[in-house]
Amino acid sequence: MSLPTRRIALVTAFPPGRQTLNEYGLHLARAFADRLDVAEVVVIADRLPVPAAELDLGPKIRVRRTWSFSALTSAPRILSALNSEKVDAAIFNLQMASFGDRELPAALGLLSPMLARLTGVPSGVIAHNLILGVDLEQTTLKGQPMRQRLVKLGGAVITRALLAANYLTVTLESYRADLAARYPRAPVLLVPHGTFDTNLRPLVPASARQLRIVTMGKFGTYKRLETLIGAFRRLRPTHPGLELVIGGSDHPNTPGYLAATAATCTDDPAIRFHGYVAEDDIPAFFGDARISVFDYSATTGSSGVLHQTACYGAVPVFPRIGDFVDVCRDEGLDGANYAPGDAEGMARAIAGLLADPSRADRLATANRAAALEMPISQVAQVHIDRLALHWRDRPADESPLQAAG
Repeated sequence: MSLPTRRIALVTAFPPGRQTLNEYGLHLARAFADRLDVAEVVVIADRLPVPAAELDLGPKIRVRRTWSFSALTSAPRILSALNSEKVDAAIFNLQMASFGDRELPAALGLLSPMLARLTGVPSGVIAHNLILGVDLEQTTLKGQPMRQRLVKLGGAVITRALLAANYLTVTLESYRADLAARYPRAPVLLVPHGTFDTNLRPLVPASARQLRIVTMGKFGTYKRLETLIGAFRRLRPTHPGLELVIGGSDHPNTPGYLAATAATCTDDPAIRFHGYVAEDDIPAFFGDARISVFDYSATTGSSGVLHQTACYGAVPVFPRIGDFVDVCRDEGLDGANYAPGDAEGMARAIAGLLADPSRADRLATANRAAALEMPISQVAQVHIDRLALHWRDRPADESPLQAAG
């Protein structure tokens, strides 16, 4: 008997756009398209601020750009697209600021999974973070207790709205446990972040890599560079040839942060500001480096950059706080640690790895193995299995197992 084929909508930021989770959306779309039981993946994506050619993704992936970051109309535009496409189900690839860097557009956009279900489109949510797991004092809301209370109240409302989808997945056990305690009957599943690239290049030993430290992210809020640059300057006198490559862009709430930081480093050519790291450049960015540093004062979910670091064999150096602790416990990833804001401690952690290539290789090998335990294809399988319970046209006598293929 031939497999039933489904048309799935994936609501996500998407390349060549540069909003958060765009790379995850790309790899998830490819994972669905690779399945024999999926006829088409319709990506309901963010509009590009500057026109650019769409990626060539083959005949089974079609990108429809309908919503705009920080617009108040994202939810109705998404619902209109889902209605006109008549897909079998929709998956929403989200974090709490997916639809905007201000509270109102962000919140209104996050209502779309619930509204999709209410209008007849089965919906699943991948929640990469939740307001309940964020230390707001470490964000741009620092020192604003009234606004923090408002955000927490709004976060509780939005969390309930997300749980009104047919199901919700989280990437950390701590999130699942917290939601289970607050909402015991909610359809919440733990599904780890997943590994993007199963055709990985060979793992290069530390001694054969560039004497290079890398970091990547959207900088200026809880992801910053002052501690890292301070640690790097401490290391330079004893590590000739060491270089620091900074990849990424400003966080939307801190425009100009990278330019201002770069202006303080013009006297040191060993500190290089790479800018945005395109998807095709990710393997070389991490695969040629010895160490990947996370200069964080807080965490907001399972880190995609940490998983990329693990896949390509750079050894992570991160503060043992929040979600880093959970990822180490849940997924078996590890690295060298330092106290947040402690440049001297970070420098010691980096120096220890540079001085001990055997330890670096052991960490890199173990991290690669741990990351590969959950390829993105398995993440896609989980969602197909869940959606099989809710296909909008599933016959009453068709079992979920048959529907999932």
